[in-house]
Amino acid sequence: MDAGSRETQVHVVLNRFGAPEVLEVARGTVPQPGPGEVRVRVEASSVQYTDTLIRKGVYPDLKQKPPVVPGYDFVGHIDALGEGVTEWKVGERVADLTMVGANARYIVRPAAGLVRVPEGVDAAEATTLVLSWMTAYQALKRHGRMQRGERVLLLGGNGAVGQAGIVLAKQMGADVYATASERQHDTLRQLGARPLPRDDWHAAVRELGGMDVIVDGVCADGFRGSYRALRRGGRLVAIGFTAPTSRDRLLPIYGAFMFLGLTKLMPDGRHATFYGITTDRKSDPAGFREDLEQLFTWHAKGAISPAVAHRVSLDEVAAYHRKIEEGGLLGKVVVIPDQPGTVKHGERAPSRDQLDPH
Repeated sequence: MDAGSRETQVHVVLNRFGAPEVLEVARGTVPQPGPGEVRVRVEASSVQYTDTLIRKGVYPDLKQKPPVVPGYDFVGHIDALGEGVTEWKVGERVADLTMVGANARYIVRPAAGLVRVPEGVDAAEATTLVLSWMTAYQALKRHGRMQRGERVLLLGGNGAVGQAGIVLAKQMGADVYATASERQHDTLRQLGARPLPRDDWHAAVRELGGMDVIVDGVCADGFRGSYRALRRGGRLVAIGFTAPTSRDRLLPIYGAFMFLGLTKLMPDGRHATFYGITTDRKSDPAGFREDLEQLFTWHAKGAISPAVAHRVSLDEVAAYHRKIEEGGLLGKVVVIPDQPGTVKHGERAPSRDQLDPH
């Protein structure tokens, strides 16, 4: 009898698309790995802005229909092997990018996609590297082709990806700028960036003479303002959209993608690209593994220190979906499946007002 058979699966489940209240905590049978798969006992997963888009049903890459278990990434220990798995052993520590399924006590994943995690690092901190830090790192390294001494701007520098980008760009030798509301400028300075106003950064960039690399996850104006703010030969990396989030605003998003395509026809050397971590991983799995292993190595050596803003239980996932949508959270929200909670099978997770706001 394996260890998982003596326990119960606990996970967050989305039975229909909608507001945070549609998320419930449910119990069930522990899943069993099939051929080529492993089962992982999850130590930590995360909640981020992308999860709120999945919950609403507006995330472009999501093909699955409810019921859906949210959770885009995780770190945990393998506790069962499926038939034919020889490259992994029970007890090894691994991470994976899942898109859905990680806000759970157990998850089954293809063995071929796992990345080894050093045993000495904190699980919650390691989880922040899988999506947020990888997005920042690959946007700067592979798409932005950032070079030492270049001027880099991160739009939305207060978010998990933005903060990671500041630290990484600084470590890679860039002159780093970032936008956020004024009350968060001290945080940006502490991370190593020069803060710019969130809603009026264009004038400051013009005075500087433009940027070599801009990482834009806001899409406030379809990426047009970011593109105009580039120096000749500059690179814009679009990584997402926090401005338009509802179904009735999907048209501007599609327009933004069309604009990015049109920039390839511009003759002035500026370049724009869209980075999607799931798509890039499919096209270059070896590069994904290489980059994530690099981040884990840096973290294990103390070269980077990913910040965890909140460590929450499965019960609190719905409340933190709401907090993320309201804005103002600094850093990463990490879910610890074994952290005590109060929600019973079939109950909805508590509202924001029912929880300690931390």
